[in-house]
Amino acid sequence: MTVDSRVVPTIFTHTVVPLALGFALGRQAISPRMIAAGMFVSMAPDFDTAAFKLGIAYADQFGHRGASHSLLFALAVGMLGAIVAPWLRTTRWRALLFLAFCTASHPLLDALTNGGLGVALL
Repeated sequence: MTVDSRVVPTIFTHTVVPLALGFALGRQAISPRMIAAGMFVSMAPDFDTAAFKLGIAYADQFGHRGASHSLLFALAVGMLGAIVAPWLRTTRWRALLFLAFCTASHPLLDALTNGGLGVALL
């Protein structure tokens, strides 16, 4: 059985992770605002494509699948989530863990594909 290499995560299919987690854990654990924030941050690493307009090359460390696809970036996003946790209607730890996981899911899913030059996880 062969896998069609054209079937890859898109910026929109990355939102399945926070949606599935929110559904599985329920509203008591993950508020609708947290799910919305998780959907946003799961797409955020691909905002690095704006770098092309700034003349930053694909293979540059700040190019596509570069620094924004790192686990450090995911942790930083989670820490920002912890700061706004009251607005997300959750605890700081839950915001940090959920949003960091949602952000990290993006490059991990990208790493499973054969497109591009790889993913800069570290």
